[in-house]
Formats: sequence, C-alpha cells, structure tokens
Amino acid sequence: MISSIQGCCLSRDPSGFPHAAHADQGQHAESFQGTNPATEGAGPNTPGLSRSLSRSRSNASTSRPPHSTRRRHHAVALSEHYNQPIRLHVWRSKRRAWSKAQIDRERQEFFDTRVTGRPEVWAALKLAISLMRSGDLPTAQSIIDAAGVTVPTGDLCDGCYDENGALYRLPQVIVSDPSNIVDARGGEEDMRSGEADDEVTNTKLAMDIDSDDELEEDIEDKREEKGKRNERDMIKVCARLSDRGGPDLTIEIGKDQSVGVLVRKIQSGAALTGQHRLRIAYLGKILKENETLLSQGWKEGHLVNALVLQRSS
Repeated sequence: MISSIQGCCLSRDPSGFPHAAHADQGQHAESFQGTNPATEGAGPNTPGLSRSLSRSRSNASTSRPPHSTRRRHHAVALSEHYNQPIRLHVWRSKRRAWSKAQIDRERQEFFDTRVTGRPEVWAALKLAISLMRSGDLPTAQSIIDAAGVTVPTGDLCDGCYDENGALYRLPQVIVSDPSNIVDARGGEEDMRSGEADDEVTNTKLAMDIDSDDELEEDIEDKREEKGKRNERDMIKVCARLSDRGGPDLTIEIGKDQSVGVLVRKIQSGAALTGQHRLRIAYLGKILKENETLLSQGWKEGHLVNALVLQRSS
C-alpha cells in the first residue's frame, strides 16, 4: 500500500513547477519588450540608441545653468555704495560769458542759500571744492571721506550723497571755472538775479538793476490797466523772509506773472532798501525770476523762502 502511494507520487514529473515558472518569466519578459518597441532588438552598440542617449544627455546638461553662473548675480552686497575718487569737472559755458567776479559772487550766494541737507556736509563740500580748484585733490578727497560723502561717478556735478542717502546737487559753475572764462575790464556788471541762464556777450552794456525793475514795473502796470484780473487768475503766496523772525508776508499776484513780480512786491511790503537783493527759494531750489511760480513746481498754499542778501558793492 505504501509503495503504491510512493509510486503514485513519484510518477509525477518533478520538473513541472519549474517549467511553469520559466514560462511565466518568459511571458513577463515578452510583455516588457512589447511595451518598449524602441529598445526591441537594439543592442549596446546600436547607432540609433547611442545617438538618442547622447542627445538626451547633452540636452540635460545644457538645460541646467552652472551653479557658479547663478551665484554671479549676487556678487555685490546691497549694503555697498559705489564711490569713486573725486576729479575736477571740465566744462565750457555755452549760455553765457562768465567773469571771475561773477563766478565768485554766484558761489557765495549758492552756499549762503542752502536750505536743505546738512550744514556740515555743505561746509565740507565748499572747502573740498575750493581745494580742488587750487589743485590739492588729495586734501579735498580726505575732506570728502571724513564727511562721509559718497561720489558715485567721481564728478561732483553728477550728484553726491551723505551717509543718510540725501542727494546734494552742485551746478557746474560752483564746482569749477569754465574753460572760456572772460577777463572783465573795469567794473563788473551786476547780473539781474534769477537770469543766470541768459546769454550775454562781452560787448553788452551792463544795465542797472533798479532801472530794469522800474521798466518791468511799468510794463506790468500797463498790462493791468487794460483790465482787472479775474480772481480765479490770482494766487496768494506766503513768503518767509530770512532776515527776521516773522511775521510771514502774504503777497497776491497773477498766476501768469513771473517770480520777478513777486520779488518786487515782497521788497515793497517788507520795506527792503536798495542795499539788499532778494532771491526766492522753494524746496531747496532758487527760482528763476523770468518764469512763473507754477511753471517751476510751486503748489498753491505752499510757503516760499525769501532770502534777503546784502548787495555786493
């Protein structure tokens, strides 16, 4: 009985299960190859496969920028400020002929009428500019550095900054003399305030400022005689005089009237003598007398500074 059972068991093919396993593996392998037709029949030395693989590698390498290139954009720290050694500004005047006396007077008035920025910075700039004109650039540079002034281009006319980032603008005539400076003979002509941009020649006769003022007053009177101005065309300007503690002076002028009209009315209202000249400043800028307030950025209701200056003898 036992031997018959053993014979029955031994009569089975012992390799049946392994055959089934090999068959299953073959089916899986065939199905895998069937889903990848691109690699079917392709050996390791197949030219098409080699070209496709090399192409994919090159695309992957070029699609990613190098790490060093990405870091190059952040090479300069945000806290750093561009600063260049100062140099003398060279220029040629095209709008007017400057004499030495006129330039000296213009520079004195410029630094006397600064109402914005730090006074110690303006004082340092004034001294440094004087040293630059005399040729002592090293000492001028040391003063600029000691004051904490940054000059991004090295040219003061392009603007400079203090430690707080405030901008200080300096006109060309303040920084250096023009290359075509004229040699004045006899007395210096008194230039009408606010007309620094007007063209003059050496042969032009100097007109007295008071005569100019009287002439313009006559013109304004004739204009007003032709008809009363509409109230909508009038503006009230509050002026604060620099030679006194107050009160402020309120002047009414037409919107289309020039700053020169405002100057004369302030001189009359403040009882200023002929020994003084008046300049109007707004937001740190000296206004031109031959233009209107509105054309130079003044807003209604804003205060203007009336700078009372001693007329040079």
